Amino acid sequence: MKIRSFLAMMIVAALAPVILFSTVPLSRLIQAERDAAVLSMKLAARATSIAVDSQWHQAIGLIRGLSSSNKLESGQLAQFGIKARTMAGNEGAYIELFDDSGQLLVDTTLAPDAPLPDTRALQRARVDRMLSSSAYAISDLQPGKLPDSYVVQVDYPVFLDNGVRYVLGYGFDVDDLMRALPAPDADGTTFTVYDRNGRLLASNGKHAAVGSFAPVPLLVAIRLRENGLVSTPGGRYAMLTASTVSGWWVAMSSPRATIDGTARRTVLYSVSGLIIALLLAGAAALLFSARVTKAIARTGEAARSMVDGPARLPLYSGITEVDRLDQNVYLGAHLLASASAERERLLSEAQQAREIAEGQNRSKDEFLAMLGHELRNPMAPISTAAHLLRMPNISPEQMRQAGDIIARQVDHMNHLVNDLLDVSRVTRGLITLEKKPVSLRAILAAAVEQTMGSMHKGGHRFDTVCGEEEYWVRGDATRLIQVLTNLLVNAAKYSPPQSSIKVTLARDGERISIEVSDDGNGIEPELLPRIFELFSQGRRTPDRATGGLGLGLALVRKLVELHGGSVIAYSEGVGKGSRFTIELPAADMRAADLAADAPVAASEIG
Repeated sequence: MKIRSFLAMMIVAALAPVILFSTVPLSRLIQAERDAAVLSMKLAARATSIAVDSQWHQAIGLIRGLSSSNKLESGQLAQFGIKARTMAGNEGAYIELFDDSGQLLVDTTLAPDAPLPDTRALQRARVDRMLSSSAYAISDLQPGKLPDSYVVQVDYPVFLDNGVRYVLGYGFDVDDLMRALPAPDADGTTFTVYDRNGRLLASNGKHAAVGSFAPVPLLVAIRLRENGLVSTPGGRYAMLTASTVSGWWVAMSSPRATIDGTARRTVLYSVSGLIIALLLAGAAALLFSARVTKAIARTGEAARSMVDGPARLPLYSGITEVDRLDQNVYLGAHLLASASAERERLLSEAQQAREIAEGQNRSKDEFLAMLGHELRNPMAPISTAAHLLRMPNISPEQMRQAGDIIARQVDHMNHLVNDLLDVSRVTRGLITLEKKPVSLRAILAAAVEQTMGSMHKGGHRFDTVCGEEEYWVRGDATRLIQVLTNLLVNAAKYSPPQSSIKVTLARDGERISIEVSDDGNGIEPELLPRIFELFSQGRRTPDRATGGLGLGLALVRKLVELHGGSVIAYSEGVGKGSRFTIELPAADMRAADLAADAPVAASEIG
């Protein structure tokens, strides 16, 4: 058995009796709190019922006093009506007097001289019932004398000494019952009065409708005449109490949390305490078992770490012998891991160096092959021209043509050799710039003049965007012309006939940009990141009409960087043209002072 399992069993054995013996007291406490809440509701409902009964006691006392009036004894019904109207008081209350046949004799809601209707057919049963019982009777909810009104009333039999019998009735509006109800409670507790049929008489709730029936559970209890606690819809309890005076019912309704909330909180606190105790005991057991098991298993883990990966740091267990062994194993694993990492690093560096060397070797082979081709190409025309010059009877025109061929091919070879020498000097840091204030407009004009032959040969459309501003930089005019010439020659060389080539000069703060764009062949995505590297060449056509030695753009970047600038290339892909942007720091001096020192005498372009 594992130590952790053993400790878990100890915790369960220790806490089980606590849980078991606390269950019975906890259940009794919960029941006691619930009984106290129910008793509180019962007392509140009973107090409200007594308040309603007190209103009826007042009404019964009034009608008893009126029944002993001497006006009634002497038959002076008109004077009795005046007295009844005085005692009826507010507008909602009324007093009626019927003889033993059911005929209405006095009605305080009518004018004293108003004719009385014949009520014997309607009221005979009511009067007979009252005279046979000889006790007062309180009605249930009934329609009032006014439209949309409800009243309740008490009937009282009157037996005079002369044998005359009457029935007195006293009624009032159900709204008067609201005086007996408490004010609405913030916790949602409401008090409602129902008649013996379960119809609502009065309520301090917000949405109580007089005359509506009680909820089904309450209605069933009222019909069965059962007092006590009733569960009603909407998550509420209602305490139902019957009145001993009227037979009506008073219901005190509260949210279930009023009764069950205390019990739930008691259970929650108790269970939370037990859970916290279990968690603390479990945490202590886990910590203790982890310390012991780690101390025992450390040596095996350290040994596995030497095979599976980097060695883990030694963990302090508090056990001296095990800690010392663990540290020694860690040191051994760390030495092995360091040796393995060093070996991997050396292998990775060797692999990268080999890939770089192989790439450079391929570039060198391609460069040498192309260089041989470029050097061999002029030999054939030179050889042909030399052979022509050795021919007898050669005409002056033929001699001139042969000389032109030789001069043109020598110029081509001279340009090629100069590029090689320039790249060599720049890469070895042997080139020196003669920086002076120069106008980029003049530099551009000189470059365009040198490349105009290539432009015309391809039939390209050439355009410049310079604005009216002068663009001054400090630089070597010859080298800047060389940079722009290389870019313009490339644009003309790698664009199909009738293409558009544009040069844009612009200034942004302390930087001046020169952008050379064309809608020619574009640049392959895989070539674009290394387009400025030495010996980088584009895809060659079978006739070698395009592609180069990979020197021009490398020389452009080096020369621009020597001027403190930068150059970037952009192309959306093959056949979508290309754009080269050079940024140079602007010269911080007045154009008038710079113009005096400008070294370029070419005509400016606008």
